[in-house]
Amino acid sequence: MRLSSRTLAPLLACAALCFGCSKAPATGADAGGVPGDASLSGSDADAPMPPDAGQVGALCDGQSLPSWVERKAGARFAFKCGATDLEVTVFDEGTFRLRYQGEGRPDRSYAVVGVPRPVAIRAGGPEDRFGICTSELTLEVTAGCRVRATQADGTVIVEDPEGGGYFENASGLRGVQRSLRAEEHFYGLGEKTGPLDKRGQAVQMRNTDAFDSTYEGFAPGADPLYQSVPFFVGLLGGSAYGVFTDNSYRTRFDLGAADPARAVITADGGVIDQYLFAGPAMSDVLRRYTGLTGRMPLPPLWTLGYHQSRWGYSPRSEVLSIGEELRRRRIPADGLWLDIQHLDGFRSFTWDPSTFADPGALVSTLAERGFKTTVIVDPGIKVDPAWSIYSEGVRDGRFLLGDDGQPFVGEVWPGAAVFPDFSAPGTRDWWKTLLAPDVQLGVRGLWIDMNEPASFKVEHGRTVPDAVKAHGDGVATTMAEIHNVYGLLEAKATYEGMKAAAPSHRPFVLTRAGYAGEQRYVAVWTGDAPSSWPTLQESVPMLLNLGLSGVPFVGSDVGGYSGRATPEMFARWMQVGSFSPFFRAHTQNSGARQEPWVFGTEVEDISRAEIQGRYELLPYWYSLFREAGLTGAPILRPLVYEFTADAQTHERGDEVMLGPWILIAPVLEAGVQTRSLYLPAGRWFEARSGAVVEGPTTLEVGLTLAARPTYVREGAIIPRSEATQWVGEKPMTLLELDVYPAARETTFALYEDEGDAFGYEAGQYSRVTYTLQRTATGATLTASARAGQRAPAARKLHVRVRRVDHVP
Repeated sequence: MRLSSRTLAPLLACAALCFGCSKAPATGADAGGVPGDASLSGSDADAPMPPDAGQVGALCDGQSLPSWVERKAGARFAFKCGATDLEVTVFDEGTFRLRYQGEGRPDRSYAVVGVPRPVAIRAGGPEDRFGICTSELTLEVTAGCRVRATQADGTVIVEDPEGGGYFENASGLRGVQRSLRAEEHFYGLGEKTGPLDKRGQAVQMRNTDAFDSTYEGFAPGADPLYQSVPFFVGLLGGSAYGVFTDNSYRTRFDLGAADPARAVITADGGVIDQYLFAGPAMSDVLRRYTGLTGRMPLPPLWTLGYHQSRWGYSPRSEVLSIGEELRRRRIPADGLWLDIQHLDGFRSFTWDPSTFADPGALVSTLAERGFKTTVIVDPGIKVDPAWSIYSEGVRDGRFLLGDDGQPFVGEVWPGAAVFPDFSAPGTRDWWKTLLAPDVQLGVRGLWIDMNEPASFKVEHGRTVPDAVKAHGDGVATTMAEIHNVYGLLEAKATYEGMKAAAPSHRPFVLTRAGYAGEQRYVAVWTGDAPSSWPTLQESVPMLLNLGLSGVPFVGSDVGGYSGRATPEMFARWMQVGSFSPFFRAHTQNSGARQEPWVFGTEVEDISRAEIQGRYELLPYWYSLFREAGLTGAPILRPLVYEFTADAQTHERGDEVMLGPWILIAPVLEAGVQTRSLYLPAGRWFEARSGAVVEGPTTLEVGLTLAARPTYVREGAIIPRSEATQWVGEKPMTLLELDVYPAARETTFALYEDEGDAFGYEAGQYSRVTYTLQRTATGATLTASARAGQRAPAARKLHVRVRRVDHVP
């Protein structure tokens, strides 16, 4: 298809980051967890590295193999450096693995699914140093196991100090120290409160049920929270790189908190196993990282819609009533959620016979009305010898064990409870059989909660103690190692169990806890967020950093989980939810109700408009989800992702990009009449009025409660359709393309498939790439040949071209 401007006329309306430093590591638990221990040891000191990184290229051309270097099968090199052993593996041109002190220790990962692939390398060196080079990364290792890595654009992403970067002490704590530069920035690290840029922050990786009774949820600035993703994207001089520390023990990242010139990463156990990823673009880093840890499978289309939830939707009649109100009020929705109130005595995999006597009929009735049912599943299994799930689990050894060899007993919602050992393949297979009846009943989503794992016993630290024994997939271990991956392993079993029980439907699993690689199985929500303005403000950078951690399907509880949202707060949170990849309103049973209509007509109208706008953009959303599954690109992006060279974007966490085209500046404060926002370089179109603004510029815009400042980037090609009440309510009869001409050529790939099942994996999809070009008299929009074997049903196509000379 080619549409000319004439056709469209009627529609016109070192010197870089050093991983290491010349000082000894900071001491004290508050300084990255490095204790003041005289037994601290590391690599033997050796001569300084050559100051010119360009010498390394020549080094790699050498043919010699120093006596302290062993080349193993494939692109693997072992270095013996006195007190330090280092193994380097070249995974691909831009991914190097550095594993310290790993000899004789289990080499396993719950996060990594990628494998090394053949790659052209050059390697060699004299007796005192050795170089490994690819087209994207260069690594130099000295005889003292000091390392320096440089990516193709010249950015040094790793450089150890004279004393060596690696260290460990007599208590078993081990880590690496690194030096920082003033202009360096850090993003990612999973689910963390605080600013977008983690420079100057100290955080822990320790999955934690962070509920604080003072705040009725997690406290502002709380750390750690529910998730552990020990991966960050670094940015230096406009050039990005990535570092993943694959260690499931408690780890600590001090990125200049104790010393602004120092970064320290430590782990309580295991080995320091790091992957370095070359940029220079953030998209390059995320592509490499998710190539290693896996990418999100395409979720069912209905999960991109709106979800209504509350702890307390009970009995059956109330659930039906909520659905009826949503339909009567013409508020689009696809998901209705059941929290623990539907369970029989809070036993997972059950239904309360007094309030949900015929769950199959309920699920079927909701499905007839366009709703998909999601139910909660907690891992804690009630201690009840009369209950078959408990008794069979004890008989077959499915639970985590205490020192006495008996199942460890904690306490959760049903009272005394035991916990499945998800590190055992047999337990994961058993779990799949437990969830099958609900899935075969028609339940379309499973919500796995309390899986840090949480326990109410304060004497155990409100979790399962680290000394509790676990199977470790055949290598016996303890919860000290398994704790942070417990939720990931439950997610794996749950996803695979849903797929086996209903092979014609794509699984949908929402988790609270997880670890790197969880994106292969789950969506994530940010846990027990209190209904407060500070929490709403923190939610935006939290979602952005999760996206930069390889986890694209994320959201927060609209309105807050606990407390009482004001009408204004709910409206503003609804405006955040509508651009969050996962869009759900949820609250606890003791808090105020938070259905959109309980806040009055104005807020109901705002909510309806936001949700309808979401449904109109589902073709755009779905295409972004497919891109995320193919490349690892985040769906919700900080400005720095798209405008890396613009220093004004590096710390800006209160504005977002929805995909490459739509900039949103949510209102995150109470009672404000104006809002300042930044537009990077280029032409921007105000979404409502079409007014054109030239960036870079800072604007002060007036606000109403219904206003959510939104701007569209020049070059945008945005597909949209008619808003329906639920996904699949009726066929799409009209596809609209909103086009915003730019001086440069731009493209957008519209992706479509059946919205469920797995035919897309066999080519049953449609992908059409639209290309927009400016001409002297207007614009030309060109459609590529269709990729894939699925042709959408006949429909109309409307193209709307935005004028570039429009002023308010």
